[in-house]
Amino acid sequence: MNSSGNDPTIDQRIADLPVAVDLTEDAVILEVDLSGTGAQIWEHLTDPALLATWSPIVPERPLTEPGPVLSRETPDADPVAVDVLATAGDHALTHRFGDDLLEWLIDEARLTLLMKLSDPQQAPTTLAGWQVCLGVLDARLEGLDQERIVGRDALEHGWRELRDRYAQELDLPDQPEV
Repeated sequence: MNSSGNDPTIDQRIADLPVAVDLTEDAVILEVDLSGTGAQIWEHLTDPALLATWSPIVPERPLTEPGPVLSRETPDADPVAVDVLATAGDHALTHRFGDDLLEWLIDEARLTLLMKLSDPQQAPTTLAGWQVCLGVLDARLEGLDQERIVGRDALEHGWRELRDRYAQELDLPDQPEV
């Protein structure tokens, strides 16, 4: 660990995360194998305190029961709706994230994120952001004290390269600058 508490190899971990993506007519699908167990991943997807360690989604309550929920990336940020639409045991969660719909499925250590984006052209931008966050989650599940990387901080951790790679892979050029 370096003095800031970050895993010095976090950028490499993010870049090398075993992510598979697919673009369908109405969704973007991201699959990744993570460290940890399905139960640990579920806790990190639903517990506000754990979400605050890796995700831009920091809800006002656990994401375990259907109903309205607001989230703030930082305490002073404007709230975003993350209303829980459905859960299934401790392996499936469907919720809003602003105007987008996210469906998380856990099968042991495999996490599948199906995103129905309000603007599908933004898929490379969104995928790059989630890959940075999931790299942090993977480090934390491995027991490393990795700090959360969200928002503009992601630019310093390979976000732009990931976005460009996804834009090429998904044939969605002309991504907006940040």
